[in-house]
Amino acid sequence: MVIVEKSERESVGQRLDVFHVDSVKFAEFGVPPPEEDSPEFCVVLEKGISYSPEGRYPKVVRYPFHVMRLPLFLQRLFGLAESEGVRFEFATAFVRLLYEGGSISGAVVERGGEEREVRARLVVDASGISAVVRTALPPAYGVESFRIAPEERFYVVLRYITWLDPQQPRTVDSQGWTFYKAWVAPSFHDRGAIIGIGATSSYDHAEEVFREFAAAIPLPPHRVDKVERGVTPYRRPPYSLVGDGVLCLGDSACLTKPFSGEGVTSGWTLCKIAAEVVDQALREGGALSADSLWPINVRYFRDQGAKFAGILATVPSAANVTREENSYLFRKDVVFSEDDLTEMNRDFEMHLTTRKILRIAGVLVLGMLTRSYSFASLKALLASVRISGRIRRHYERFPEERSGHPRWVEEAEVLWSQASARMS
Repeated sequence: MVIVEKSERESVGQRLDVFHVDSVKFAEFGVPPPEEDSPEFCVVLEKGISYSPEGRYPKVVRYPFHVMRLPLFLQRLFGLAESEGVRFEFATAFVRLLYEGGSISGAVVERGGEEREVRARLVVDASGISAVVRTALPPAYGVESFRIAPEERFYVVLRYITWLDPQQPRTVDSQGWTFYKAWVAPSFHDRGAIIGIGATSSYDHAEEVFREFAAAIPLPPHRVDKVERGVTPYRRPPYSLVGDGVLCLGDSACLTKPFSGEGVTSGWTLCKIAAEVVDQALREGGALSADSLWPINVRYFRDQGAKFAGILATVPSAANVTREENSYLFRKDVVFSEDDLTEMNRDFEMHLTTRKILRIAGVLVLGMLTRSYSFASLKALLASVRISGRIRRHYERFPEERSGHPRWVEEAEVLWSQASARMS
């Protein structure tokens, strides 16, 4: 296996200093967690606390995350991969795909101004939001080649800060304010923390929301040491992640969690499925065709993909309410309850029993009667829940065979057009 990376080895991951991974996922995916005395490790975030727009009605989510330094984590992964026989070619850029008989047979790459051909039975696009391989595919290849538009991105600004009060305790838990899509989380030193803000549309919009947040939620005195910016995809994935000799992973396939924008472990889910399917196909011999890779689509879209699709159609109506409505939901402990927030992080879904549904309905009706929740917001929420349920069920019926895919896509297009009208 050869992995081509356009950056120099020592500079990979420098775009982001600190990141976090669900603690339970290390064992699930066979990735060794960092040693707690290593420079890579920051802290284990044992819980997160979410607040209403005015900083009230805290909801505690006990779902641990490992907070780590991304460049050091990646360097460790490089070493682990190399010990298993993987070869890396750094400072090497993808140029174009190679084809034989109409199917992908490798790629042309460039290093130091010189191009050369790399033959491969499978080309994997793990190039991030730029999706350089997927966007270079011919229109009829079977994998959508769309570019992720500016309005289909989630814009994140991270302020790395130092608390000025020497008595300020170290930030070891996270605090979040869903209305502003803002949070304060641990950083890599005792008096440090990260103030994050996320928004759709643009970085300018994110900064506007940050100013609104800072005015509403006073934080202890602090100094801003540096600012990082980044984007994640915020749109549905391609309807197929595989084609003849090609596979899309991670941000190139829009696999981020719709409720948080995180993409590390959701990408690992697809990687694990793909590794098992590709290993089986290689053992059976022959070309890695779209047919032999098709089980990757089936297994992913029927499970995590279906959950993410349903959430993507629901989140806007649940999150884009007024300040007063968001506060009302926190106060009444519905939608933004501790159980619901924990389930969303752990299971990517809310387990809605009949009793819970009736309680939510009662609270929303009471909200309308007391003018704490509008009829328009209730109507939008019910409509999005309905269409998200239909979308999720449709993905859970992802076709076992490629022959059924065109019809499935037609039906998916109709469903997403209905969801988009409510997401805009």
